[in-house]
Amino acid sequence: MSAATEKVHQMEDYQQNEDVLAEDVVAGVSETAQKDMGKVAIIISFMAVVLLVVFFYGLNQNLTSLTAEVKDLQAVRGEVEALNSQMAVVDGRLVELEKLPTKTRHIIMDGIIEEMNQKAAYVGAQLSEEEQAKLAKVQELLKDVQSGLQK
Repeated sequence: MSAATEKVHQMEDYQQNEDVLAEDVVAGVSETAQKDMGKVAIIISFMAVVLLVVFFYGLNQNLTSLTAEVKDLQAVRGEVEALNSQMAVVDGRLVELEKLPTKTRHIIMDGIIEEMNQKAAYVGAQLSEEEQAKLAKVQELLKDVQSGLQK
């Protein structure tokens, strides 16, 4: 009666089978783990690429809008410079307008003094020589005032 023909197993057989079985399990687990880690690495790589695309797109949009804002800012600067030059012209005209009442007053006074000179000349023709000399002094003073107003 041998152990091989009978259904009797020896411990040594189990120990050898257990070692082989353990090696097979370890080999199967490591192979499965390597396949799973490869899948995880591919998924992580894909996610990294997707994130890079999203970040690039967002950055590109920010740069595009920033470029548009810079162009708008340059246009606004040009408009501000144009408005500043127009305001300088308006300020110059305003100063001229402020001077107009004084000029107008001088023109009116000049006309009045000219009228007084003409009336004095008419009256002088009817006066005596002594009175004409006094009137000539008055006319001289009026001409001085008139020339001062014309300056």
